[in-house]
Amino acid sequence: MPLQLPKAVIFDMDGTLINNYPFHLKAWQIICEKYGAPRSIDEIIKDLHGTNFEVCQNFFGKDITFEESERIGDEKEALYREIYRPHIAPVEGLITLLQFFHNSGIPMAVGTMGNKANADFTLDTLGIRHFFKAVHTAEEVSKGKPDPEIFLTCLKSLTQESLQTHELWVFEDTSSGITAGINAGGTAFGILTSKTEKDLSACGATHCAKNYEEILKLVC
Repeated sequence: MPLQLPKAVIFDMDGTLINNYPFHLKAWQIICEKYGAPRSIDEIIKDLHGTNFEVCQNFFGKDITFEESERIGDEKEALYREIYRPHIAPVEGLITLLQFFHNSGIPMAVGTMGNKANADFTLDTLGIRHFFKAVHTAEEVSKGKPDPEIFLTCLKSLTQESLQTHELWVFEDTSSGITAGINAGGTAFGILTSKTEKDLSACGATHCAKNYEEILKLVC
């Protein structure tokens, strides 16, 4: 039997709408090398969490200023877009699922700790902006995931109604994102682009899938 449909849906962006994680890692590796803090990909993965300022503190030390982190972050994101542009594509089945939710009258939002420039790049290049009632990015919040601030901001844009857990679905690809979705009061779905099913299930993901073709089988 298909799952009961929610009243609102929130999508993370990186690793959830698009499978771009390796390109972010490569961009950070180049930037770390440039600014005298060379790191392996595994070392970058370990410290790549939180806001841009928190990430830069992890990579370059606690003495880095917020202004310096903003400049480095902007440079890294521009490099990421340059590297990823020839390869950008939606996770398999995404467009069909977005159309299904849209046709079902379910409002959707994007909540990402990426910046606005990256969100614009992703949504406009893929041509999917029109599916979303709201798009909220890192510039609008002070706390990174697993804090639910970004998803709670999305929820306020989607509905004034108090939703039960099964009425809000959150799609995420990381452990901190799954936790944030649950902390926002939603049911978390794990998309397995960067983590294993074991990793995301351990954080509380109710369902995990390699792509949205598998999610469609749960709702249709």
